[in-house]
Amino acid sequence: MVVLNPPPEATASGWRETGDGEWIADRRHRSVSSWRRWLAVVAKLLLSGLLLGLDAGADEFDEYSVKAAYLYNFAKFVEWPSEAFATADAPLFICIAGANPFGNALALLAGKTVNNRPVEVRHNPAATGLDQCHIVFMGRAEQGRFRALLAKLGRLPILTVSDIGDFAQAGGIIGLVEVDQRIRFAINLAATRQAGLKLSSQLLKLAIIVDQGGGGN
Repeated sequence: MVVLNPPPEATASGWRETGDGEWIADRRHRSVSSWRRWLAVVAKLLLSGLLLGLDAGADEFDEYSVKAAYLYNFAKFVEWPSEAFATADAPLFICIAGANPFGNALALLAGKTVNNRPVEVRHNPAATGLDQCHIVFMGRAEQGRFRALLAKLGRLPILTVSDIGDFAQAGGIIGLVEVDQRIRFAINLAATRQAGLKLSSQLLKLAIIVDQGGGGN
């Protein structure tokens, strides 16, 4: 059974509060064990492309460390319109809307870059201010309101990702799904086009393709 880490409650968790109700990754809290787990995930990633084939319940991998690696690598295969960034070197914001299921796993992404842009991770417990994000993850705890969030974000250049069941079919862009005890991902092409994003063909050929509008957009 996969053991999930609790949401951040103090700076010891690898997050710190900005003062306006948001949490951002704190690079000062990277334990040796966390780095070892991260390096194991990255090593597996290099061997398997986009983490395809990872067992969702494998003892050596924490479920949300794997999903954090997915988020980071999705960013490498997405092209945002230029107007999505204030400047040529503006950060790429990965945001968690609502409850944070990652523990400190996403804090390990702080300091990394995608296409020469620094990656910044934010936790938005109230799910507000998401229009400033480039990737928005909605955990399973947001089951009751994810459609309303999608309705607000659907026409913005934001990559929406979730492990809620049938997320892509409901109008989200990428849904993380478990197939034969392995983590795979579904992509909604209609939602991608509506958001004005371009996905790499390398990413698309590894995905379960959904090409339909969702009720939430």
